Amino acid sequence: MPKLSGRYFVGILIIVIGVVALLDNFGLADISFSYLTGLLWPLLLGIAGINFIVNRRDIPGIVTGGLLIAVGVIFLGHNAGFFDIDMQNFWQGFWPVIIILIGVSLLSKNKPNSPGHLAIMGAVEKNSAGWELESAEYFALMGGIELDIRQAAFREKEISLGLSTIMGGITVIVPEDVAVTCQGTAVLGGIDLMGRGSGGIVGNASMQSDNWQSADKIVHLNCLCIMGGIEIKR
Repeated sequence: MPKLSGRYFVGILIIVIGVVALLDNFGLADISFSYLTGLLWPLLLGIAGINFIVNRRDIPGIVTGGLLIAVGVIFLGHNAGFFDIDMQNFWQGFWPVIIILIGVSLLSKNKPNSPGHLAIMGAVEKNSAGWELESAEYFALMGGIELDIRQAAFREKEISLGLSTIMGGITVIVPEDVAVTCQGTAVLGGIDLMGRGSGGIVGNASMQSDNWQSADKIVHLNCLCIMGGIEIKR
């Protein structure tokens, strides 16, 4: 069974929003689209917070993840009508929290070859010789990820990478002797798979290199981009 990740949760949320909008437009369901959106988008913050804690498992990661979860719960409770919050006072405290998150992210920025797979308002950079490449999920939320596979040591012949970004960017550099298969979906963003681009409101792209059947090393990429960009290049 494939491991569930933030990418799958985001995909499910987008499908739910689309289905509800379709039913509402044709009068098949009496559901307020704006109300549902107000309930679903705070879940993205909660999912990002949970992923941050699970992937980092250190004090900065726990603090940052906890703050994201708390903000998501506050918005979810307010939008659902579970409790009444003075939003003016909340916004006065919200922006300082964002500044704190940025500071924590900068202080705990992943060094090259670190095991971090999550970039929230920060960066994950793996571009130094000797870092180990293994099948994993990478997620960027208002941050950036750079993976230079030319410098990586493969743990197995075939590697599967899930690349997801929301209002962020991911760049993957692949050497010539490594075969690549890619498939990606962009929502209000863009994906460039070795010169084969896709973007717009919703776009899909897929490709595979010519040497994928004969190469000694293969990287499989599954990409999801929402209001951001993913670039795969040689």
